[in-house]
Amino acid sequence: MNCVCPVTSGIKPTQHFIKNIIATVKHGGGSVMVWGCFAASGPVRLTIIDGIMNSALYQKILKENVRPSVCDLKLKRTWIMQQDNDPKHISKPLSEWLKNKKTKQN
Repeated sequence: MNCVCPVTSGIKPTQHFIKNIIATVKHGGGSVMVWGCFAASGPVRLTIIDGIMNSALYQKILKENVRPSVCDLKLKRTWIMQQDNDPKHISKPLSEWLKNKKTKQN
């Protein structure tokens, strides 16, 4: 952080006090969490997530959306599921479920 000397810059010392700073939110604030699926052939499903996503909710979203998306994209058996290392993505119950469903992951 750069400090400006109030004496040499002409700035009144009170201008930098926290009580004089007004917090603003651009673009309305808030957030929306979604799960989506896409392939080289295009996007398919987008699911809006209410509340906080945990491993059980993530598994439910996959159950309801992955296979239908694969069918919609006509991927047959040539697809690989990719996700990051978020704890809900690598949880033991989810990993076992994906293994039982013979889902190839990268």
